Amino acid sequence: MVYQEYCEAMKELSLKIMELLAISLGVDRFHYREFFEDDCSIMRCNYYPSCQKPSLALGTGPHCDPTSLTILHQDQVGGLEVFTNNKWQTVRLHSDAFVVNIGDTLTALSNGRYKSCLHRAVVNEYKDRLSWAFFLCPREDKVVRPPQIVSID
Repeated sequence: MVYQEYCEAMKELSLKIMELLAISLGVDRFHYREFFEDDCSIMRCNYYPSCQKPSLALGTGPHCDPTSLTILHQDQVGGLEVFTNNKWQTVRLHSDAFVVNIGDTLTALSNGRYKSCLHRAVVNEYKDRLSWAFFLCPREDKVVRPPQIVSID
């Protein structure tokens, strides 16, 4: 029951974020909400055990999410890194905040105005790590294309 309620809250949050992104792109605020109405979103709980030699192991290798949005809740151990300015940077922990990643599908839906983020998860030498990731995904039969009004400046 709690898991289901959490998933529903994450879906609603992701749809609100999509409304804001639609406004920022100059399209109707409900454009993406309607696109994701019958979504096939995924909720994943990640467990990364501690590792005595963390430099020899990755929790998750470098990748961009193929989905539209990822809303991530991290525990207090940390381990999320993003690749920016030609180096890996640690994402600072905020116990009362989510990390929101843009995925490849949103890159396509925004005609490249929003870019997916190369990231990875590293393990900790002393502590196990947990994270909860909600991935906003359109139904498989949806055609992914940007609205006519969106263009690259």
